[in-house]
Amino acid sequence: MANGIATTGLLAGVIRVFEAGERLLVDQTELVRLESRERIASFAARVGFAVAAALFLFTAWIGAFVAAIVALDTLPLAARIALAALVQLVVGIALLLVARRGKGDIDATH
Repeated sequence: MANGIATTGLLAGVIRVFEAGERLLVDQTELVRLESRERIASFAARVGFAVAAALFLFTAWIGAFVAAIVALDTLPLAARIALAALVQLVVGIALLLVARRGKGDIDATH
């Protein structure tokens, strides 16, 4: 009978250890979930600000070209528009070249 009591006490202790481990796992899971939610919200806010900044930069870029077209009123309108398009083309090609070179640098490091 003494052996049965010791076995029951040992079994109860093992069950308590498993229950404590389960509670710890549940608590850790909840903590990770809360931290993830905070990080996702922070990331979403940064992405939102970046998109807004890109939109403002794009409209400023368009405004600068419109101002340049208006400022060069000594040239015919078609020439001013062609000049603006040419500048856009050169800037676009330059950015593509930079992006292409940058991709090679990234591949070389990985």
